[in-house]
Amino acid sequence: MKPGARIAAVIELYDGWTQTRDDADRVISGYFGNRRYIGGGDRREISERFYNLVRHQARLGWWLAECGYEFQDGRARMIAELVLQDNRSADDISDMFSGEQFCPNPLHPAEKHLINKLTGKTLDHDGQPGAVKTELPKWLYAELLKLHHENLPAEMAAYNQPAKLDLRVNRLRGTVEDAIKSLQADGIHNIEKLPYAPNGLRLPLGVNMLVTAAYKDGLIEIQDEASQICVRLVDARPGMHILDMCAGGGGKTLGMASDMRGKGRILACDTHGGRLDNSRKRAKRAGAGDCIQQRIISDERDSWLRNKSGFFDRVLLDVPCSGLGTLRRNPALRWRIGQRDIRTLMANQSKILKAGAAKVTKGGRLIYATCSIMPEENERLIETFMRDRKDFRPVPISEIWPDAPKSVPVPGGKDKPWLRLSPNEHGTDGFFVAVFERTAKGKVK
Repeated sequence: MKPGARIAAVIELYDGWTQTRDDADRVISGYFGNRRYIGGGDRREISERFYNLVRHQARLGWWLAECGYEFQDGRARMIAELVLQDNRSADDISDMFSGEQFCPNPLHPAEKHLINKLTGKTLDHDGQPGAVKTELPKWLYAELLKLHHENLPAEMAAYNQPAKLDLRVNRLRGTVEDAIKSLQADGIHNIEKLPYAPNGLRLPLGVNMLVTAAYKDGLIEIQDEASQICVRLVDARPGMHILDMCAGGGGKTLGMASDMRGKGRILACDTHGGRLDNSRKRAKRAGAGDCIQQRIISDERDSWLRNKSGFFDRVLLDVPCSGLGTLRRNPALRWRIGQRDIRTLMANQSKILKAGAAKVTKGGRLIYATCSIMPEENERLIETFMRDRKDFRPVPISEIWPDAPKSVPVPGGKDKPWLRLSPNEHGTDGFFVAVFERTAKGKVK
C-alpha cells in the first residue's frame, strides 16, 4: 500500500472506533477481516498508527482546540499526529493527502494553516492540564492522583508505551533453555529472560508466535510477566485441589498446572463456555488436560459450585475488572470505562470474593487478583474483607516469595500484604494480588 493509503485506513479506523466506542481490538479485527487483501506489514503499520492516535488522544485534542481548529475527527488528528509526533513537513503530508486512489483527499486551506501552526511543536506542552498530559479522563486522573501523587506522570508515561511480548515456558513440555533453542531455530532472536518470573521470556513486538514450533508443541504460552507472578503467588503444589473460579481463557490455570507438575486437580470455572472451550484446547496442547477440569457456572452462587464449600487448598479469584492495568495493550480502555462501571464491577467483585472465600479449606489460601490500577477494585475492597473475615489471615508476599527481588516491595508490611505491579516500576502490566490463609471455619458478617 502507498503511505497515503495507509493513512487513509488509519483515519477510517479511528472514525469507526469513535462512532461505536467498541473494543479497539474488535474494531481492528473487523476492519481487516473485511479487507483480507491488506498485507501483514501494512496491517502492522496501520494498527500501530491507529493505537498511537488513541494513546495521544487527549494531547492531540488539546492542540487542535489550542489552534482554534473546529474539527476533532480522525483526519484532523492524523494531520496533527504527523506534525507533532512524526515531525513531518507540510510537503510530506501533502504527498500523502494526494487524493489519488485509496489516499485521503488533498489538504484544504484550513488544514494547511493548521500544519503551519503546529510545525515546530511537540505533543507535550507546559500549558496542558494534568489530565491531558497523562492522557486520562478527568475523573480517572483525579482518582489516580490520590494513589500516585507526583509520580503519576511517570506512571502514565509507562502505560502509554506499547508492551513487549512476554512468554511463559511450560515446564511440562521442557525447560527455559529448550524454549530459547526452539525459538532461535525458528529465526527469533533478541530473546530476554524475565527479571521476576523464572520461567518467563520477553521478545520484541511484531513476532508471530503462533507459527513457531515452540507454540505449536505447547512449550510456550503468551502471558505477561504480571500474570506469571500472580501464578507464583498461588504457590500451587503437586497433589493440591485448586479452584480457578474466574478462569477465562485458562492462562493462569495452565501456569498452576505446570507448577503442580500435572499432579493434582484444578477446577477451572467460568460463566462463558467459549472461554472454557479455548482453555480446553490450550490445556491439551500444554499436556495438562489430565489435571484440569473445566466447568461452566451460572454465577458465583452456582448451586453445583456451592456444594464444594471448604474443599480447596487454593482458590484463585482473578476477578472481572476494569482492565485498566492493561493500558499498554488496550489504550482505548481509559476512554470506555466510567465511574458507574467501576461501581458495578466492585459490587460483583465483592460477591465473588465472598463466594470464593467459602470454598477454601482450613489452612488453604485465597488469592484475589485484578489487572486493574483502581484502588476501589483493589485495596479498598480487600480492606473491607480483612475487617469482616477474621477467619482469614493476610499472608505477606515475602512469606510466599522469600527470594523476591527488592524491586518488588510489599507496601505496609504484614497489615497490608498485597502486591501492586506497574510498567513504570516493574516493566509489567498493572496488576494487584492479595493472598489470605484460612485459619478457621467462619461465616461472613
